[in-house]
Amino acid sequence: MNSRQGGRRPRVYIPNKSFHDFDGASAFGDIVFLTEGRLPNRYQLNELAMMCAEKMEGSSRGDLLLIQGPTTVNCIAAAILAHRAGRVNFLFYDQAADKYTQRTVVLEHDHDRKRRV
Repeated sequence: MNSRQGGRRPRVYIPNKSFHDFDGASAFGDIVFLTEGRLPNRYQLNELAMMCAEKMEGSSRGDLLLIQGPTTVNCIAAAILAHRAGRVNFLFYDQAADKYTQRTVVLEHDHDRKRRV
């Protein structure tokens, strides 16, 4: 599903670059790794949040988060997407079916957003 947002392909945010083959996820958008290798301290949440926010600059409603890797990075990335877009598009790898599946959680509808502004 390659829905373009603002004239660009969606991005697929991957919490941690590892030895997995993520080529299949690129069918959903451009791959962006949020972290790489071993994290210095997974409990340094402010540092992780700043790293993720920097890599996710310019994120949009059509971007996806591939669930994998460190739980803290997954949670922070989901929070950033939810805050910026009012929704989170999750991408899961279904090992049994050997394919990626997308699911979206809408947290804020357009009418809610208009009311806040």
